[in-house]
Amino acid sequence: MDQADWEALYKGAVPRVYRALLATLRDASLSEDVLHDAFLEGLLHPPDPANNVAGWLFRVALRRARRRPWSFLRLGDVEATADTDETASALDRLEAGRLLSLLTERQRAIVVAHYYLGFTHAETAELFEVRPGTVSATIAKALVRMRKGISVV
Repeated sequence: MDQADWEALYKGAVPRVYRALLATLRDASLSEDVLHDAFLEGLLHPPDPANNVAGWLFRVALRRARRRPWSFLRLGDVEATADTDETASALDRLEAGRLLSLLTERQRAIVVAHYYLGFTHAETAELFEVRPGTVSATIAKALVRMRKGISVV
């Protein structure tokens, strides 16, 4: 990919991938930082353009977030807590944001990739380097958790 391709990709993918990261990480500044780190990684080591580049950016950004000592420890190790910034507060006011907050980091990442970014189970499995059955099971558990959360209004 040349510079013009990356600029076009940046303009097209940033809003979508940023919203997916924000819904997953629930931290606006961390989401922005790791998204820019992912783009830098793409400039240094370009992904295959035949791949889903937005998915690649999402995966790289999540990996970068895991390496930050002040971010979440590991996907699934801890429950996420809402940030106090305006963006997270706005998400918390939305029912979808409230229900997503009931999920673990891993569940939230997989649900967001599948439902928000529109990846199939196979694409989601490839994105997170797990088996499609793991994606199915994770989504099923997440949906059960979210359904239970609906009754806790």
